Amino acid sequence: MMKCREYIFQLTSGQLRDAPKALRLEAAMHRMICKYCRTFTRNDATLDKVLAGYRESLQQPEDAGKNP
Repeated sequence: MMKCREYIFQLTSGQLRDAPKALRLEAAMHRMICKYCRTFTRNDATLDKVLAGYRESLQQPEDAGKNP
């Protein structure tokens, strides 16, 4: 069974996306059992969305939101 430390490392390093099906299944089973890793996964996804929005706002010109 996968341990929390290993799951968090795999998730945050992006290795789960390209992992073999067996490892992704093991991670999913761990997530089903562990409420802490479920919460961490939700928080990580929320943080990714916030950071993506921030990156997008940095790429827009400053006067784009102002009306002449």
